[in-house]
Amino acid sequence: MGYGTPSLPESTEYSMVRLSNNYWLMLTLYRNHWIARRIVDVPAQDMCRAWPKINCDLPPQDIQNFDRTVQRTYTPQRIMQAIKWARLYGGAGALIVIKGHEKILDEPLDLDDVNPGSYRGVIPFDRWVGISPTGGVSEDIDHPGDWGLPEYYECVAEDRGESFRVHASRILRFIGPEVPTPEFQAQIYWGISELEVVWEELRKRDNASWAILNLLFRANVIAQRNPELAQLLSGMGSSQQATQRWASTMQAQNELLSNQSMIILGKDGEMQAVQYTFSGIGEVYAQFQMDVAGAANIPVTRLFGRTITGLGQSNDADERYYEEKIAQDQNQSLRPQLDKLYPVICMSEFGEVPDDLDFTFPSVRVLTEEEKADYTEKASAPILAAFNSGVTSHRTTLKELRQLSDQTNVFSNITDEDIDAADDQPMIPGEGNEAEGIKSDLNPERAERKESGGAET
Repeated sequence: MGYGTPSLPESTEYSMVRLSNNYWLMLTLYRNHWIARRIVDVPAQDMCRAWPKINCDLPPQDIQNFDRTVQRTYTPQRIMQAIKWARLYGGAGALIVIKGHEKILDEPLDLDDVNPGSYRGVIPFDRWVGISPTGGVSEDIDHPGDWGLPEYYECVAEDRGESFRVHASRILRFIGPEVPTPEFQAQIYWGISELEVVWEELRKRDNASWAILNLLFRANVIAQRNPELAQLLSGMGSSQQATQRWASTMQAQNELLSNQSMIILGKDGEMQAVQYTFSGIGEVYAQFQMDVAGAANIPVTRLFGRTITGLGQSNDADERYYEEKIAQDQNQSLRPQLDKLYPVICMSEFGEVPDDLDFTFPSVRVLTEEEKADYTEKASAPILAAFNSGVTSHRTTLKELRQLSDQTNVFSNITDEDIDAADDQPMIPGEGNEAEGIKSDLNPERAERKESGGAET
């Protein structure tokens, strides 16, 4: 196989290059390279586009107030920005802003100190401009999410240029791809940039693109036959001045041909087009795109905005893989930070944190009308079956049906009044018409007549 011989494969080396530390390279790629920008932005946008919904034993009005506070403070947009900077630079943080805590930012966050209506959103910072670890490493085993990470951070106010010390309990921390412990410490307890992982494949694709462009320029060359050319190039019978005059003539002809499509030839001169044909470039270029998409862990359809064409081909498998990847990133990167943030919002809104506070991430897939109809039919069938068999009550059934509206926009007209007026006890199978029972509970007067034994029409 040629092992140990002076061949090209044996000269292959892998050098340690910490590209994430090259701030200007990362910034330039994000500003000027559209593929690099999409590698950074697209997953961050999808992670925050499917914003989670809280699940707990709270009245629907309180849940709506919670969601309004999240949107009013632009919390999803600010967190999405922090995720982008983490993917670009390898690390970023978001400061939880609580009114009245301006002087105690260096103290651990105590939920009992959060006053009603005091939550003001979050402020994102990137690892190079805005936030940096300082002090020691946390060894508090009561907070496993912060254990082994910096205990304090130094933040810089953009408007004043002053730095202030912040306790880690007030910081939402986001990082890029993880690295082993020695490199983790070398990166000052941050990750690395997503662009560092895809850098080599990105360079190959760019060089291939420029090479194809160069081939296009050479695909059609105009050749001129000149009987005096051999004598001019040999130097026999011509002076240096004559050679320069010939070169000037050729330059003038080139300008005329480019501007006026006119060329002047001598008596025995001749001009012809030399065409160069090449094939297979499209397949090679497509393979480079596949390599970039694989390194970025983003399907080609998402990264390049181009669908797969051809008979019998679809993007369903790629889209499903990408959706699972986004769901995994949400659970690993976003959920731990929201576990820290949502209790603060609850204290600001309700004055307490519900014991069963939890949240779920909806699917990132945007359903078509046909998919919505099919999903609604399949998802509502077990809900109605449980109601008809006496497992769930009218009220629970209506709650479950209205919850489907988050994905399908169907059953969105079920109001809180309808749910409150519905019976909270499961029906006994076989006694009365199930659908009629739902209608009765949605009509308080009819339900009252039914309980009093009155006649019904």
